[in-house]
Amino acid sequence: MNDAKNADRGELPLLSGLRGVAAGIVLVSHAAIIGFLPSLLGHGFGQVGVMIFFVLSGFLMGHLYLPREISRQAIGTYLRARIGRVVPLYVAVIAISVVLTTWVDSDFRYAIDVSSIDTLAPALLFVSAPYELWTIPVEMQFYLAFIPAWWLFRKYGVLGVLVVAAAISVPAAFYFVFLHEKYSILPTYGFAFFIGTTIAAVLPRLKTALEGRVPAATGALVFGAVFINSPGLREALGLSLAPGQYYIAVWLDPITWALVCGLFVCCLLNQRSLHFLDGRAFKFLGDISYGLYLLHYPILELFSRHFGESPLSLIAGVTTTVGTAWLSHRYFEIPVMRKIRAHRSHPVLNQSQAPQS
Repeated sequence: MNDAKNADRGELPLLSGLRGVAAGIVLVSHAAIIGFLPSLLGHGFGQVGVMIFFVLSGFLMGHLYLPREISRQAIGTYLRARIGRVVPLYVAVIAISVVLTTWVDSDFRYAIDVSSIDTLAPALLFVSAPYELWTIPVEMQFYLAFIPAWWLFRKYGVLGVLVVAAAISVPAAFYFVFLHEKYSILPTYGFAFFIGTTIAAVLPRLKTALEGRVPAATGALVFGAVFINSPGLREALGLSLAPGQYYIAVWLDPITWALVCGLFVCCLLNQRSLHFLDGRAFKFLGDISYGLYLLHYPILELFSRHFGESPLSLIAGVTTTVGTAWLSHRYFEIPVMRKIRAHRSHPVLNQSQAPQS
């Protein structure tokens, strides 16, 4: 069982279910884009799911590692855990995509062939990746940026985390404002991760300040508002911050961020109205969410292409996606992750002892 799951199911039981919700939002949004569901559920709604993923990832790193002393051994343990969780399936998906694109189907969703070195090399080096794979290099870049944030936190507290967040995010903000360009790399999205890390850094004070003071129904109300606030619906009603510009309309929208952070905090407070997230279905989706995210679009598109966009085709596509993601999680991700995390560092790195995750 990985450390994120330990955090989810111990003192923070709703986070695994919240991860399942994020995966479900992305799946629903892409099903709408493909044509299975009403188009209003597309139009950037999947980005809201990614926002939740990024905040959750930043929070878990902060919650799990900021309280620990930082050392070379601790960093080595941390990096093995992150590599073991993210890299194997991502690389496997890229390898399969290259094979399918080059020798089977040039129209495969993740169209990466052996001749497209300009795409393949950045993806394998975790610089940037196309299609739904774009989030994985961004996540790996955050894992590296978290190390100086961790070090500075041990010296200066929350201020150290904010310094790293600003150093990463502010230049990208100026670049976007003045040159009107953005790239799918950490500086563009780093603030989302560091919102989560900052919440982790102040969690004890936050819980003391809010526990018992937030009405029990708030979590359910915010949960519903996340869906009512979908970018497609707001655009249709003329309420979008920037129609057709999903980065501004979603990632820079204060209402969307208030709802995402509000839902996240309500989960941290373990509000009774959100206890449905601790049910088997949501926890199951949370467990398989990584494979679900990486695999769902090609599978749904395959069913759409060969069987049309009927409800039966959607059900078959979703069932296949969930089954494949479970098989990946159970028989590939977990075994490989355990082997990578069990690998011992060089003896030099074992001189200072640190808590193991």
